[in-house]
Amino acid sequence: MVRKRDRIRLPDKASSSSTAYTFESLDFEAKERRFNTFLAEFQSTPVDDIKLHKHSGDELLYVLEGSLGLYINNQETVLETGDSVYFNATLKHGYRRVGRKPCRAIVVTMP
Repeated sequence: MVRKRDRIRLPDKASSSSTAYTFESLDFEAKERRFNTFLAEFQSTPVDDIKLHKHSGDELLYVLEGSLGLYINNQETVLETGDSVYFNATLKHGYRRVGRKPCRAIVVTMP
């Protein structure tokens, strides 16, 4: 169990001056994890500042609120509240909030 007050908050830097998103680990206390789960909060980021990354395994995103721009293969797909996506995380990908409303999602990564 991880209480809200005990979550570890992990920022990711899109550039030296802005943060693209923050992740809060929802399962850092679990031993022998088979996947990692995060609550992500996305910021509005200029398209030119989107930081693409990749990692082994798969990734699942479920948008809790707002609009999320997901970049994969140099193409943006906009996900709305209630939308989800599952993809191969070895593809370079990145995120940004679309619009002014807050944007949060559950992110699950699986090695």
